[in-house]
Amino acid sequence: MLLRVLGMTLVVILVLAAVFLGGMYWMVLHMPGTSYRDTPPPLTAEEEALRDRLQHHVQVLAGEIGERHYWAPEALRAAADYIEQTFEAAGHEVFRQGVPTRERVFHNVEVRIPGDHPQREVLVVGAHYDTVVGSPGADDNASGVAVLLELARLLRDSRPERELRLVAFVNEEAPFFGTEEMGSLQYAHRAHANQEPIVGMISLEMLGYYTDASGSQQHPPVLDLFYPDTGDFLAFVGNLDSRALVRETIGTFRATAKVPSQGLAAPEFLEAIRRSDHWAFWEMGYPALMLTDTANFRNPHYHQPSDTPDTLDYDTMTRVTTALARTLQSMAQR
Repeated sequence: MLLRVLGMTLVVILVLAAVFLGGMYWMVLHMPGTSYRDTPPPLTAEEEALRDRLQHHVQVLAGEIGERHYWAPEALRAAADYIEQTFEAAGHEVFRQGVPTRERVFHNVEVRIPGDHPQREVLVVGAHYDTVVGSPGADDNASGVAVLLELARLLRDSRPERELRLVAFVNEEAPFFGTEEMGSLQYAHRAHANQEPIVGMISLEMLGYYTDASGSQQHPPVLDLFYPDTGDFLAFVGNLDSRALVRETIGTFRATAKVPSQGLAAPEFLEAIRRSDHWAFWEMGYPALMLTDTANFRNPHYHQPSDTPDTLDYDTMTRVTTALARTLQSMAQR
């Protein structure tokens, strides 16, 4: 009888464990749609022109301007001016938000594409334009800014229901990350104070480094059991509170993208998922996610002098940009 009871108890424990693990898989790892696995077609003439513009933006920011941070203030201001001029050339009105930083003032740079949703819902897309000391920051994060600038051009004539805001943030890198001098945190603070109905924020964080070499992709502990070891995909990363946004974004992206993609909605104790401007919006209670090539888990040039424009894959960046533009157009209509 005792053995029978013990046996039944073990069965119950195993069933409960299976249910728990299945639930965790569904909550954290399972994403809608299917990652693209075919060989992408050659770029069209229009896409080749887009690729050249993306490469030009990265070359200006990381090649001509170079390091851009608090200790190189003129370069940081030159980057903001270039972003503003490019937004204006795409036909947008530009807004600047001052970000006091010790004894200096830098700026977030923003454009808005108005929506006609009765609740004035807002979708924010952002990328930081500063770098760490010692790196020209081609991937981190001239690549994200380049995509942001081209999204402004591609979405210029859209008529969304939700307002689209495209924002270049300052002071994401150390020592300002997580402080009141972080540009995205100041932006999120003001939005929260003004009770702005932000339904989602997407952070563009390092979008330029891709490789099909086996073993090129690393992961935080345990996640390597579930994700590929080839660094050819775009990652969609959020916390559990942003799970619905992560699933909607990657599902919409996968419907048309010619780029592999992987998604994750994980507890915030996993430090790696917090490392960009989306974290600032989590702090204010807004759903937010990061789009990334996974930074130091793939790119050997991360935060190094070797993070230069010639290391990036501009064809894949082009496919990411076009698919992301279609994704935002779709999400802004919901």
